[in-house]
Amino acid sequence: MDFMNNQRRTFLKNSLLFTATIPLYAGGAKDEETLLHIIRNGNTYNIPFMRNGTLEQNGYYDLCKIFADTHDQVAVQMDPNLFAVLAKAQGWLASNHIQRPIILTSGYRTQHTNSMTEGAAVNSMHLYGKAADIHMEGIPIDYLARLMRLCGGAGIGIYSNFVHVDTWKERSWRG
Repeated sequence: MDFMNNQRRTFLKNSLLFTATIPLYAGGAKDEETLLHIIRNGNTYNIPFMRNGTLEQNGYYDLCKIFADTHDQVAVQMDPNLFAVLAKAQGWLASNHIQRPIILTSGYRTQHTNSMTEGAAVNSMHLYGKAADIHMEGIPIDYLARLMRLCGGAGIGIYSNFVHVDTWKERSWRG
């Protein structure tokens, strides 16, 4: 039991040290803008979605359109926490001189699209606007998965060429 408690304390201590090095996006300097750099279907976007810790409605709606179901052409209001997780990870990389867009392969999915997606969970968080499948050029998948978890991602799925990240509940798997 002491071993488990020591492991837990070590993990929490290391997590706190890691998160202390990640730029915070809630508040801060005047005119602080949070951008998401996304590539979707070959198009590159730099979308501001927060300013001074407040959601920018236009940027948020633009991101919702980018994360839309591309098969059925349907957009929904995505969970803004998902965007915050992605931005926090991008911010941490940028603070370490690694400038990479997030390559989005799947965001929101309709029930129809989800049923046609090989390996998709019946109750996928993609159905609720709480999930994204992503990768970043030059960033190993296992590293990206750990970064997403430490930046607030709850559900983390590791696949051969992408990471699933969602904001529902904490769990992880390999696909």
